[in-house]
Amino acid sequence: MSDPSTPVRWGIELAKLWRCAGLGFPVDVKLLALDYTSKKFSDPIGEIIDHAPHGLDGIDGMLVRRKKRGDWCISYDGNITIPGRVNFTLAHELGHYLLHRTSRDDFRCGQEQMMDYESVESKRIENQANVFASYLLMPRTDFEEQIQGQQITFDLLGDCAARYGTSLTATALKWLEFTEDAAMLIVADADDFIHWSYCSQAAKRIHCYRAPGEELPDAVKTSLRDGKLIHGLTRRVAPGVWHATAEAIESLVISDQFEQRIFLVKFPYASSRDYEKDDEVDAFDVLSERAKGFNWTK
Repeated sequence: MSDPSTPVRWGIELAKLWRCAGLGFPVDVKLLALDYTSKKFSDPIGEIIDHAPHGLDGIDGMLVRRKKRGDWCISYDGNITIPGRVNFTLAHELGHYLLHRTSRDDFRCGQEQMMDYESVESKRIENQANVFASYLLMPRTDFEEQIQGQQITFDLLGDCAARYGTSLTATALKWLEFTEDAAMLIVADADDFIHWSYCSQAAKRIHCYRAPGEELPDAVKTSLRDGKLIHGLTRRVAPGVWHATAEAIESLVISDQFEQRIFLVKFPYASSRDYEKDDEVDAFDVLSERAKGFNWTK
């Protein structure tokens, strides 16, 4: 069986190998990366270390080729305190290893590199590493089982984040990737300017995107100033605020560490369900046999 050729397929394969070995969530990326690559490749990941003591500020994760040893090293910022950030960072670097290590010897990734991109090529490889990490850590079938029949809220997404060992933001982005609902995530700074946003496919079709650098809607800024929009609040929002003609359901969480406001905005009366889900069928039986050779149950 040949190696996968896409970040989605790599993520699905390793997630299934992990589960076929009898292991649950969250995925232990350190154990997976070290054991899988040592058995699979001639230039494996030989070590995963904390680089915080070395003063590499602003770099969440790194993947570096060690030419003398003939292997690779993943390092991460051990000072990160947000639950799930380190695990996602390690998965992101593993994605670079599987997908991009033949193109260069050094990958340095921070929040800016993971979310904002300076070039088309940088955008392509960082997005691929993020996609791989999301499919490895948050398999879609399991995710759908956790949220089936429930209203999507930050609390529910937080429960999923705890299950998968991921951050709330990464978990919300994963939901937006596959949901048939019209919804978007908006991250704004303390000065009311939008840092970035991400829309579901259904939201894109009704033109809900908000560009980086835009200000938050006037009605939202007024509610924030008047104390009517606070952390943890969910409320209905009239048409003309987040969308010209669609009513919205708006939720807010505030990240004190980054001085950011994170909005989850859903458009329950504007959803479109006319697109097909991606096929995620894979050779489960073959993966089960392959998983027997990995010592992940120890």
